[in-house]
Amino acid sequence: MQAPVQIPFTKENELLSKADHSPIPDNCIRLPDDLLVQRGELEDYLTSQLSVRRLNAIHDWLWRAGLPGRVQPLHHQRVLRRHILVTERIDLHLVWTDDQIFIKPLAPFLLHYAFFKQHLAPNPSLLPAALGFLHTYTKLIHHRTDFSLALELGLLPPSVTWPAWNRFRMDLLTRITHSQQINKRYHYGELRLSRLNTAYRFHQRSLRGGYFLVYTRYQSFFRANFEWLLLAFAYFSVVLSALQVLLSANQGYENTNRVLEGVSLALGSASILSVFLAVLIMAALFAILSILNENFARRRRTDVEHAFNLTRFETFGIKS
Repeated sequence: MQAPVQIPFTKENELLSKADHSPIPDNCIRLPDDLLVQRGELEDYLTSQLSVRRLNAIHDWLWRAGLPGRVQPLHHQRVLRRHILVTERIDLHLVWTDDQIFIKPLAPFLLHYAFFKQHLAPNPSLLPAALGFLHTYTKLIHHRTDFSLALELGLLPPSVTWPAWNRFRMDLLTRITHSQQINKRYHYGELRLSRLNTAYRFHQRSLRGGYFLVYTRYQSFFRANFEWLLLAFAYFSVVLSALQVLLSANQGYENTNRVLEGVSLALGSASILSVFLAVLIMAALFAILSILNENFARRRRTDVEHAFNLTRFETFGIKS
């Protein structure tokens, strides 16, 4: 097994090096972003910033929510018409739903060499989480356009420059080289929220709640979960209208035009048959696509190391 790297960047390539030396209380520690934390609460604070234990608890289900190593650059998130929502919750980092994706800003304490060496490198539970989180940014910020978007969204400290980021990123890519070095949550990249909610309900053995619910009003909940009823009512309306035509055509009045009666019977029957076939085809397509996607996800599930290294090689322009 590959021994974990201790510090994923050199002192020369750290992105934050300046420190504020103004006086602070003796029982506090100043973080690289000037946040003051009580000494006894530092590890709790770092844990709150880096721990992904909720995702680790359902790790065996993550293959259904995302693909190994799949993290798309920031500019491509815009191409996919996704709104990038900035969150400070690490357990929502790279979780997406519909046209939104949550991304946590890169914490300044991860960019400071001395702080990383003193507080993260010796911590066997936080170090893999820190390395995994940093590694996602080597994929999120790949091009200059990604870098500009990151500054615009506040994902990076404003003092970071493009050349400095490039050097820092190359350090990460040459030092974080195996999936065993990072927390297992980061074996997977972007995760679909709806499937995380389902997995979490199975894990909790409860139909209530989920991993993260985005509904704040009943209206939003019903709109998201019952839109299919409108389609069902539309189909039923077609069928009922067709049945009405059939019943009218079969009344057999003496003056009924036989041609019109035949046309009504044919159109009514065709309407019912077309609805039935449409539902059947959609159900078949849904089943086929579900089976294909599940088989693809199962194959990729056992190929975490290949997916991890493939992205790294492609970054350096090496075809594999």
